[in-house]
Amino acid sequence: MSDKFKERHAKLGCMVLRLFPKVMQMILKYYITPEGLHTRFSKNDFRLVFTNNEVDLMEKLPNIDDFTVEISYKILRFEFNMLHEPRCKWGNVPHDTEVEIADDIQRIINATNSIIKINTNNVTENYSENLLEEIKMMVTRIDSYLKQDDLGRLYNSLCKSEIDSNSILQDLTRVKAIEESLPDTERDKRERYSRLSIPVIETFPQILRDVIRKCEPVAKHLYQKCVPLLKTFFPEQQRIIKDLQYANTYESLDVTLIYQLLRQLSLIPLPTKGWGKLPDKVDINLGDDVERIRCFRNNLAHRSDTKIETNEFNEYFNEFRSIGHRMDLNFPQTTNYEQEIVGYRTCVMDTAMQAKYENAMMEIENMKLRFEKRPIKFYWGDDFDTWLTNLRSLLKDEKLEGRQQVRVQIIFQNEEEVERNIVVLNSLTEEINEGLSGIEFIVATKGSLVLNVFILVEMLETDEKLLTTLAVFLEKILARITTVTSETIDIVVLPIEESTQWNKPKSIGGQICIEFDIEAQLLETDDKMKAQLIKISDAILKHSNGSGTNQNITATLLPINLEIEEPLEHSVTSKENTSTEESFTQAQAPVKYNLPVSVSLRQQLNIKKSDYESLVIFSCIKTGNTLLFTDLSHDRLIICNSDGTDIHHISLSYTPEYITVIDSNTVAVSCIYNKTILIINISTRSVTSTIKTSGSCYGISYNDNNLYVVIDRSIIHVMDLTGKVIRTIPVPSVGIYDITVDRDRLVCIDTASIYCCSLDGKVMWKFKIDEFQDLCRVTTDNEGNVYVTGG
Repeated sequence: MSDKFKERHAKLGCMVLRLFPKVMQMILKYYITPEGLHTRFSKNDFRLVFTNNEVDLMEKLPNIDDFTVEISYKILRFEFNMLHEPRCKWGNVPHDTEVEIADDIQRIINATNSIIKINTNNVTENYSENLLEEIKMMVTRIDSYLKQDDLGRLYNSLCKSEIDSNSILQDLTRVKAIEESLPDTERDKRERYSRLSIPVIETFPQILRDVIRKCEPVAKHLYQKCVPLLKTFFPEQQRIIKDLQYANTYESLDVTLIYQLLRQLSLIPLPTKGWGKLPDKVDINLGDDVERIRCFRNNLAHRSDTKIETNEFNEYFNEFRSIGHRMDLNFPQTTNYEQEIVGYRTCVMDTAMQAKYENAMMEIENMKLRFEKRPIKFYWGDDFDTWLTNLRSLLKDEKLEGRQQVRVQIIFQNEEEVERNIVVLNSLTEEINEGLSGIEFIVATKGSLVLNVFILVEMLETDEKLLTTLAVFLEKILARITTVTSETIDIVVLPIEESTQWNKPKSIGGQICIEFDIEAQLLETDDKMKAQLIKISDAILKHSNGSGTNQNITATLLPINLEIEEPLEHSVTSKENTSTEESFTQAQAPVKYNLPVSVSLRQQLNIKKSDYESLVIFSCIKTGNTLLFTDLSHDRLIICNSDGTDIHHISLSYTPEYITVIDSNTVAVSCIYNKTILIINISTRSVTSTIKTSGSCYGISYNDNNLYVVIDRSIIHVMDLTGKVIRTIPVPSVGIYDITVDRDRLVCIDTASIYCCSLDGKVMWKFKIDEFQDLCRVTTDNEGNVYVTGG
């Protein structure tokens, strides 16, 4: 090992051992007096759980000269909440322009972990000089913040002093890495709830107002359509509807009322699965997204708590963003819902703002604990309360006109093994209902674990009757499912609209499509193929429980392909009346098939630096042995080796989305709603140039010294690396958003179709399969194959 490398590493080690702890001690003293810490610790008034070594340090209070970087950081951030979160979020790399005190604390943590983890042989002169310069700038800022010059003088002294490299490096081995993110706090979970509340409170109502405005631009005309149905609405809703005849605006309409109007007046097409059911992932028409908005809003409003875990938070925000994206397509060039929702994910949120949106969400339903019969806690909100009051009033006045049952949903909060429990309960419907009185189990569905039941009206006459009925029913349910391991189980009870249809478990009729990956060699001869088909049919019949075996079963074999030799649309649709002859005709289209077509998972990469880090990856690309990912949640690129090692971040001033390789050291990134393209050198980890575009820039691809960029989903700009537009290319459909250029061909996608075009925009072929919707990314390989991913 060269002495130069050891000297450089030891010099940096001095900063970790002697400078950084002193920096954090001074910041801690600035915010909190050591005497105050001592008093609080002596009273055992700390929420933090300290390690044994940290307890030893705390027992020396009010002396904090031996405090480590980590204990100072934990006290400042988690015990006293003194630090505003860096813009890059804790656990990430701040951008050069981010210079608040919290940003520099994050830099200290990053530098500490980098210096103690790096191999001495990798401490190059460039690495050492850049890091020392960053440390110098950092202590200068902190000195200015603290109105002193002590840290700058200490830094200069350490840089000039003679050191024992071996001794320093030995001491450095005893320093442990600082956890960049500590486990979730209750505050973190509640903040996530508040962040999810913002699009529900602010964006979703505006989306639905745009939808109903598009269906009926004149509010007075909508009122006229409502007149025959006016008595079906609540009194307050009737008042709001009547006001529409005088004011040509829909701003007074909330989500619930707009949903009812769209549904009862049939203003938009039905959702794929019908009203009242959460659509499947592939269901993406307008009605599906309106139904999603209602479902997601209700799921959050009907919660019995306000604590959201990281994974749940990410799933919700990804769904919200997809809704915003598709709604932007419904209102081209007039809305910006997707980016608005993206912004809510990471916007600055103080305590007042958090409380505002948390309270606004809770007020939608005003969920309250109504009964407790251990281990079950029963919650319901104002909707159920009003419904129950009205129903009891009708019972008292004997105005139910022979009605015997009402429909109710029972939702398990934070249920584990949802899929398994749904299958188990639906298979035991008769067994569960056996011996029950006043309540009938119909079906279990997703959305946590949702039990749909009929309840006899007489069981709702009093709270005692209702509680007894529910408790007996749920005892039978709990005996048959795997529930959460907590001491209590939270249950939310909701009324159901009478027009909602439930799908009971039943046998499936009609056409079934089953896809198989078959090795090409097994199709080499008719005999080999026949042998495989016999095995497949035997397997299907073995697991069909005897259903369908009393008559002949006809099967049609269709290949799946992508490469078409002539310009035509290859669309595969599933229709119940498709004949064998029609299917055979489809299969005779002039298509070139590449067999075998199969994929297998070879490797999974963990690109998180911390278990608690939350990522939203939008695009990825490979150049040489390097992988690059655009991370929306932190406005950065993530760079690592192809095996997932050596993870680095490049913080950006804009939100990166699509990415393309220019050369082995350079990539271009499009930032949609900033209307900006960034040219980034991944070796120096710096933005070398910025290109402003005339519209929102989506998919981007580099070919033959030019960038091909989708602008506003409606045209493709061909530009050089300075941003000069050389020419434009028409798009083959409205809503194109990703693109890849391969030699003399251009392949692009909208949500449902793949288009291959010449470089002047002429469509050479189009490919579409109805069951594949919500296409996301497209790329090609050197053999001319096209690869597409879907949402």
